[in-house]
Amino acid sequence: MVLKAQETTVPSSCVVCKGDVHLKVTDGQALAFCPTCHYVARPLLDVLHDRLRLRLAPVAKA
Repeated sequence: MVLKAQETTVPSSCVVCKGDVHLKVTDGQALAFCPTCHYVARPLLDVLHDRLRLRLAPVAKA
């Protein structure tokens, strides 16, 4: 079963410039991109009881 990609913007969450991060999640994998500073990350997602925890690990600067 293929899941539809989910996209959202996480405000003020870029670890480099505090800009908005665009987050795309598909099939259990996520990719984050900041259009302000061009920071690219492969976030780690943890589902907790009442929230989703997002941890950004750098991949590259585009």
